[in-house]
Amino acid sequence: MARICMVLNNFELPFGGPELQAQKVAAALMARGHQIFIIAKGSGKAPKQEVVNELRIIRLNRRGLASVELFWQLFNYKSDFDIIHVHGVGRLASVAIRFAKWFHKKVFIKVTTAGHVIKQSNSRIKALAQKIMPFREQKLKLLQQADGVIAISNEIRNELEYNGFAKQSIYNIPNGVDTAIYHPVCSETKSSLRSKLRLPIDKRIFVYTGKLTRRKGIDTLLATWCKTTHAKTAGMLVMIGSGQGQQDNMEACIQESVKKYCLEDSVLTLGNVDNVADYLQAADIFVFPSRREGLPNSLLEAMACGLLCVASDIGGNRDLIVSGKNGFLVPVEDVVQWCDQIESAADNVESCLMEAAATTISDNYDLRVTVDRLEKLFNR
Repeated sequence: MARICMVLNNFELPFGGPELQAQKVAAALMARGHQIFIIAKGSGKAPKQEVVNELRIIRLNRRGLASVELFWQLFNYKSDFDIIHVHGVGRLASVAIRFAKWFHKKVFIKVTTAGHVIKQSNSRIKALAQKIMPFREQKLKLLQQADGVIAISNEIRNELEYNGFAKQSIYNIPNGVDTAIYHPVCSETKSSLRSKLRLPIDKRIFVYTGKLTRRKGIDTLLATWCKTTHAKTAGMLVMIGSGQGQQDNMEACIQESVKKYCLEDSVLTLGNVDNVADYLQAADIFVFPSRREGLPNSLLEAMACGLLCVASDIGGNRDLIVSGKNGFLVPVEDVVQWCDQIESAADNVESCLMEAAATTISDNYDLRVTVDRLEKLFNR
């Protein structure tokens, strides 16, 4: 039995991909008899300590002092864990590694998003400062002291190797999806779900799930939908998620676009919902125009439900989709190609691609496989 402290940059609603994945993995590990608790940054809006579904959560609610507070909480609860499992490579990871070395704990770092090992600055001045100042090398040397680094996609593995991480210290453990919840349904069930969810029975249902932010490509999706002709009349775009708390929140932009371009009959925004699987199983086509990902939970879940998936051609998505075989990849921000692909999907949903998508997930990305690999890593 492993005793694990998970460390996250956030664990407050609305959850993003890293938080959702951590919650699922924690629940699965606990079901196998392992002891898990979470320490995460907090905003002060959620309780400092609480128990949710038997999972203990401790939040670092002192703004600007999260690193100091994390060290104190790790020290305070050091007798409750043997392993620290950090989701992310920021300052909390650095603190966790130092603590683990001083107090003889194992520490594993999970890289949740591509491009985060060493973030590239958009400012030339800041980029130059990063090269000149020693912080970059210091961060890399510290991260390399972890007992292992988890890469959830091939792009992240390549990024780690490029930055000098030893191949034997990198573990390929992708995100997983619970296929007992996310799976294809028959046409009768799909129709029943549409009635239950008040979705049109006779239209192609396009669905997006995830944060409503620019990073997720919501601006590209809106521009594309505005340019479609057949998809707007024969289909409906259902958008599930929120941009709450994000600097690039696009919720206001969505509402403005819906009003400006008279999209009220073809675009439905629902915010966060508790029954994402129902909406995916009721839909036909999943659209995912994100600019940057690790290995997206949203796409994993949509493919598991057997949707025809149209996603941006970026790392992470490429691990899941072979274009033309189990979905389609479209160049990032290329509105013309996105429009062509969506119009084509509205006209013809290829069942063989949908079946292949579901098989890809059930064969390779079931949550049980992810948990098996984590157990093996933690027990090594």
